[in-house]
Amino acid sequence: KGYELRKAGVHQNIVVDGYERALGFVKEILKEMATTVDVREEGSIEIWRQVAKTALKKGEFCDEDILADVVVQSIRRLSNSKGEGASESERIDVDDIAIEAKSGGKVNETRFFEGVVVDREVLDALPTEVSDAKIALLDFPIEYREPKIKGRKELPTGMPARERSKAGETLGALDFHVKISKPSHFREFHETRARLFDELVDPIVRCGANVICCRWGVDDDALPKFRNAGIMVIKRVKLTDLERLERATGAKIVKDVSDLSPDKFGYAGRVLQREIGGDKYVFFENCPRKESATIVIRGTSLRVLESLVGELKSALHAVAQLFEDNRVVPGGAAVEVESAYRLRKFARGIPSKEQLAVDAFADALETIPRAIAKNCGMDQIDTLTKLRAEHFRGNMNAGISGRDKSIRDMFQVGIIEPLSVKLQAFISATEAATGMMKIDDLHIAKSAAEKEAEDIEARIAGRTKDIIEAERKPPDFKFKGGRLRYPGTREEPLKSVYRKGEPRWKPR
Repeated sequence: KGYELRKAGVHQNIVVDGYERALGFVKEILKEMATTVDVREEGSIEIWRQVAKTALKKGEFCDEDILADVVVQSIRRLSNSKGEGASESERIDVDDIAIEAKSGGKVNETRFFEGVVVDREVLDALPTEVSDAKIALLDFPIEYREPKIKGRKELPTGMPARERSKAGETLGALDFHVKISKPSHFREFHETRARLFDELVDPIVRCGANVICCRWGVDDDALPKFRNAGIMVIKRVKLTDLERLERATGAKIVKDVSDLSPDKFGYAGRVLQREIGGDKYVFFENCPRKESATIVIRGTSLRVLESLVGELKSALHAVAQLFEDNRVVPGGAAVEVESAYRLRKFARGIPSKEQLAVDAFADALETIPRAIAKNCGMDQIDTLTKLRAEHFRGNMNAGISGRDKSIRDMFQVGIIEPLSVKLQAFISATEAATGMMKIDDLHIAKSAAEKEAEDIEARIAGRTKDIIEAERKPPDFKFKGGRLRYPGTREEPLKSVYRKGEPRWKPR
């Protein structure tokens, strides 16, 4: 819309000022249309569910009722642990809600679980349930120490084996050396290796923790000691899960066995392994430090899961915004149509060219109800005219209900959005538009289909491909024979009007 005004002769600075003026007026409209809800009341749970269902995309794989319930349960789990004295910005942290996606099931099998859920299973023959858990988080492997090469250099390819062995010093130095000269050295080597391994495992067994979460591998030779001590061990735990356990249980991630002590432990009421849809998970329940929640999503394919994860995150953030700003506005393009209606009346009182920019802002807002009507299978023009009539009568909450393809009061059908989300959408769109208006020139590339259509029309008109390509490119401003030379075209040599041997000028 702004570029159309520029083509009509309106300066871009005037358009930008008009947009900013319209945005300020729309902010006042949004505050007037907003309704305040008490998110702490028991009856507000239905408001949460309506906000979540509005944020969820109505896709072919989306069961909005189940997903909305999962979102509400997750937010409720976190909100119950927050006190009234907490600041608004600290009320809900969506990062405390983990989303685990597993393909091979139905969307209806998506479930909410309290606490932290780790997508790993307990090692063989170890306890699968521990009460009053003392948790140790390890960021080092429980394995035999293997020699590592330091300062390795690449040798030339094709070098004979004998020469490569002579060039051994170029391979670098090992972090420890083993020299074997007689058979007894083999026994001593294995005894030393086992002693070093015991020096690693024994402190972990004796430290007092009954649940070990290790980011790296755990050697099978250590399992008998853990089994005899009744310790649950989980290996290959993701770093993100370790950090969530650190926040929820109060544990500290330990990077060396010498730093392991009881003051680094975390605590949980119960840790157990469960099987969901053929996959095993470990659940950490009743964590004292911070309430956590986990959503396990099931879907038939990875494409479905990617779509569901994005929808769930949008819904979680939308509901969490209610704890920062507990005002909601009607959805279904009701805000856009009401704002466009009032903006046009507001523009009539502006005695300058900014009036045109405010009108263009209102026209841009009405593309939202057009898009919603098109996606719902409704007639765009009929829907927009009916919406305008409803808002002219004073029904500022009238919007499009995609569930029954009708125009309804959005608060009555439960299609609502947080005020902060809608307000940020207007601000971001206006900033993007004004930023583009300040660009001096903009070249929009044509698609392959558009170029092909132009080629067909040109061939029908009798123009060659070289001429078409020359018309698409600007001239390079090199003059030859009084004509502009276009790149991609062949230049015919000019014929002289003088005869061979005849002077080009004659004296008078």
